[in-house]
Amino acid sequence: MTAILASIVALVVTLVLLWPLRQLAIRLRILDDPGPRKVHTNPVPYLGGAAMIGGVAAGVLWLHPESWAIVVLLVMVSTIGLVDDIRYLPVWVKLVGETSIAIAAVALGFTWHVSDSAGLNAGFSVLWLVGLTNSFNLLDNMDGLASTVAAVALIAMIALVPQPSIFAAPLAAAAVAFLAVNRPPAKMYMGDGGSLMLGFGVALCSISIANSAHGLHSAVLLIAPVALALFDTSLVIVSRLLSGRPVQLGGKDHFSHRLRMLGMSAYGVLAVTLLAGAVAWAGAALAIRYPLVDAWLALPIFLGFALAWGGLLRVDPYAVTVKPALEVHHAQGL
Repeated sequence: MTAILASIVALVVTLVLLWPLRQLAIRLRILDDPGPRKVHTNPVPYLGGAAMIGGVAAGVLWLHPESWAIVVLLVMVSTIGLVDDIRYLPVWVKLVGETSIAIAAVALGFTWHVSDSAGLNAGFSVLWLVGLTNSFNLLDNMDGLASTVAAVALIAMIALVPQPSIFAAPLAAAAVAFLAVNRPPAKMYMGDGGSLMLGFGVALCSISIANSAHGLHSAVLLIAPVALALFDTSLVIVSRLLSGRPVQLGGKDHFSHRLRMLGMSAYGVLAVTLLAGAVAWAGAALAIRYPLVDAWLALPIFLGFALAWGGLLRVDPYAVTVKPALEVHHAQGL
């Protein structure tokens, strides 16, 4: 019941904040302008991330005021992203900031107990937090995508573990609420202030649920709910390395872009994302039943993900030289 109440508060507060913050972004010219690596042709206001963090903070602090430190961490990550949205930050500055916040999270107890070595556990946890934070930043490449992936991952965690992290439900609710203005064609973007916060929050939740089990079960709970984020990040990194392109340079080579190149609509991509998230949850639910025999049914599910990854890797996004259908959409007017 507490999780439901926190979700309702987060949902309502996020929805209430969206339109005033959208108008503020327009007034202050906090906009994402069109560019050669952008899919929109009109400026789109940012500050969606501020609405989401407001909703999450309200949902968590109303029912769990003792968890203020977690909210502070999320606000700090969101602030780094917001500054980058307004005034470009070098990659190394963002990484230093994210790493510092991740170390603070580990000090607060967000450490995956992967071994008997406290140092190894802490080091891996920092890498996981920073890595997943940036995976969601990369995922924010299509209207509604990052919010959908985050919501699906968090709902999967809630379904897999009876008592997940206390902010999993409000974070999922805020992500769902944001779709009111971010579904295609988007009227508002979350910006780095939203995508980095979502990634960091999802990473914290994944560590929390992973620590509810041991061994293989713990690894499955850590990885499976965020399989789509890892799927996309690994696809992009391998693709850029194979083509000799800088890994850190943005591009239209994510799984969403490749599906669009295959003729899928924006809503079709979101539908596939929802289905893939549900399949990943099913695979995790089966895998954690090991050593029961039905746990082996998870194997073809994870094999399917590997085959899909290989298939999309064969789609060459760099060969497109004339305007493909996926490249242009008109965002709704300011």
